[in-house]
Amino acid sequence: MEAVNTILGFEVHNRFPAVIRLCVHKSEEQLVYFNEGTARAKARTPKDSTLTAFFKLCRTDEFAGSLLYTEVPSYFVWHSSERVWRRAKQGVRVDGHPGVVRNKNVARMYTVSPRAGDLFYVRMLLLNVRGPTSFEALQTVDGVVHPSAKAACMALGLLQRDDHWRRCLAEAVQSRMPRALRHLLAVILIWGEPEDGSDLWCSFAEDLSEDLRFHHRDLSTEEITDLALRELQSMLISMGGRSLPEYGLPAASVTPQDGPMQFDTVEQALITEARLPMLTDEQKAVYESVTQNLVDGTSGLHFLDAPAGTGKTFLLEVLLAFVRSRGEVALAVAASGIAATLLPGGQTAHSTFKIPIRAIRSSKDVCAVGAQSKQAAVFRTVRLIVWDEISMTNRKDLEAVDRCLRDVRKQDVPFGGVVFVCAGDFRQLLPVVVHGTRANSVMACVSRSPLWKFFRRHRLTRNIRLLSSSDSATYLRYTELLKQIGSGTIEQDAEEKVSLPAEIIISAEAPLNDLINFVYPSFEASVERDGYFASRAILAPYNDSVDAINETCLGMFPGSLREYRSIDSVADEDAATHFPPELLNQLDAPNFPIHLLRLKVGMPVVLLRNINPPRLCNGTRLIILAMGENVLRCKIAAGQFTGDEILLPRIPLIPSNADLPVSFKRLQFPVKPSFCLTIHKSQGQSLDTVGIDLSVGCFTHGQLYTALSRAKNAANVRVRIPGTRTRNVVFPEVLTED
Repeated sequence: MEAVNTILGFEVHNRFPAVIRLCVHKSEEQLVYFNEGTARAKARTPKDSTLTAFFKLCRTDEFAGSLLYTEVPSYFVWHSSERVWRRAKQGVRVDGHPGVVRNKNVARMYTVSPRAGDLFYVRMLLLNVRGPTSFEALQTVDGVVHPSAKAACMALGLLQRDDHWRRCLAEAVQSRMPRALRHLLAVILIWGEPEDGSDLWCSFAEDLSEDLRFHHRDLSTEEITDLALRELQSMLISMGGRSLPEYGLPAASVTPQDGPMQFDTVEQALITEARLPMLTDEQKAVYESVTQNLVDGTSGLHFLDAPAGTGKTFLLEVLLAFVRSRGEVALAVAASGIAATLLPGGQTAHSTFKIPIRAIRSSKDVCAVGAQSKQAAVFRTVRLIVWDEISMTNRKDLEAVDRCLRDVRKQDVPFGGVVFVCAGDFRQLLPVVVHGTRANSVMACVSRSPLWKFFRRHRLTRNIRLLSSSDSATYLRYTELLKQIGSGTIEQDAEEKVSLPAEIIISAEAPLNDLINFVYPSFEASVERDGYFASRAILAPYNDSVDAINETCLGMFPGSLREYRSIDSVADEDAATHFPPELLNQLDAPNFPIHLLRLKVGMPVVLLRNINPPRLCNGTRLIILAMGENVLRCKIAAGQFTGDEILLPRIPLIPSNADLPVSFKRLQFPVKPSFCLTIHKSQGQSLDTVGIDLSVGCFTHGQLYTALSRAKNAANVRVRIPGTRTRNVVFPEVLTED
């Protein structure tokens, strides 16, 4: 066929869209082409390059003054013979700009190696500065003309400066929150790895201990400093950090012990006594079975099959309080950070057991717990381990913990003889298996582990979360709907689509704003109401849908917008030429901060890293209180630490996604807007008002059930779907008992 086309003179290839190459050079260093004998004349009157012509265009065309250099070819055509940019005549009209059309041309600026000196930074400025009229204007920031392109990049925050952490702390000092400032320094030491931690401490020691001086006026300066160091060391330990001297700071006189959170036995006994009469018959049967093991000193493995809203967390809290009231150690862990925040003293399982974090698990994975470590000492004395959301846990992780506890406790029985209570709901989401098939997901479940046969199964069936409904008939209908959707027994067609009640449906043909207004009827009022965002959220199955909804909500939310651009760099300098900054800026990964972060005061955001579990976990929802250049002041929106104020810096992060073309580091605030969350992110949360956008349907087991069961009241649920049916994916083999 190719030969025939060639013989007949037809096209054998084509290129679309057109790629327009843009040159990069420093002032008066554009290329000059000359013949022998004309060099001097040509150099005196050089022709405009695409760049210098862009500067001239910005001086004469108002619309061009709003564009980046790389955006110009989308609206203007380069006439190489005349060396000028002229408005395009063919394309789609741009609203609000008469005579301006947009074409489909793509611009590509020539790449420049970081070793090229200031030219590299000229290119960086051209990617970020709109409408410059000259090289001088390009290097002007806030009215100050900088001596070099690199200096201008520094002023714009496009480069990580050597004094980044110093400026971060200096900005945070203005908040007058010394304890939060100590926490901020701990985050910087652990995540930022500053070159000179001692210098940071010495520069801000007075600010870091201001509250201690006020409350301990009888102590000397040295004693106050030591108190601040002791508290800072405690924070470092709780966050999984190292000792103060390892960061270059002075050692505290007393080193805090790394162990489980301490609980008051009298207080825990009062909690147990108060809550026991409140247990349902189902909950009481589980309580008695577990406490019998604890009182007898025997081992016991229990699985609590607890659908959403059946009082699982309440029961687990009573079990934890019972053990702690006896002065014994009880560990509370969960598969996700957000679920861990719901349990007193809760942490993620990965953090507590030092489970290796890998995309691909191995049956030989071992927990990073040394026999002589403080964590091992805790494991030897622990009486009860509670593991929530076990259905989300990969079986390899559970098996690694089993091997660890057997080894540390020197008992070759499951989990070293510890009384072990895991809770979950296999109707909800299963472990994530990267690029996995249905069979891979099923085999990753803990129920497929050889250990599972040792667990005794308990069931909770009474949906306490929906009891607040004043309409018992509505309550019963919704409970039955959830049960049928979760078990896959609801009537469905060949495409796995099921019908939902008409009263909870919003048509996908209706504007997205209908769903947003149902969940957030008044953004203006939300700014003044505590707990507003903690009790409501929009959910969607795909990250792309979540991002689009968040962007729409952000546009509707009142207040001034502030943009934060990340600083991206490749780990391998040799790859820097092939992966310029604008390419790194476009790279994205799940659960990873975006390059261009757009925020407003009062809006909700979600934390993307376990900063300080259980207080600040991956999934913790925060409210923005104030925005600085280098620090965000936030308030925890939900959970046992609701209302706590924190200072959050930009931190360097490296994505773990193996699909990315290059390993790179991104310096950015570890948050993203959370008007809308993925359904995966919502698991473990209870909400008053839930909107679910299923204009693009669910794609994996348990998503529809998880989303619908977040609500406490059936009347406060709306689902946006095409028509009246939506996809419900259920893997029945996961729900069957062996």
